[in-house]
Amino acid sequence: MDDMAYSSRNWWTELALFVSVSAASAFLLAVLWAVSLDGREETVNGLFFIIPGVVIGLLAAARYRRHRATSGPTDDTGA
Repeated sequence: MDDMAYSSRNWWTELALFVSVSAASAFLLAVLWAVSLDGREETVNGLFFIIPGVVIGLLAAARYRRHRATSGPTDDTGA
């Protein structure tokens, strides 16, 4: 798919998907880690949650782009 053929609406949707999935994944990983401590107090670097969250977000955005690219031309006007 040519970069010029990828609409700005799809680009913004892909960006929103990346940000929301990354944030939700990082939050979920942090919550799961906190629950697994079972009352013990320990510290950890936030990058241990942010980096996997960003990777998951990138994979979700790439999957969205592949799905849009293989679904063929569609009318984005909503008509």
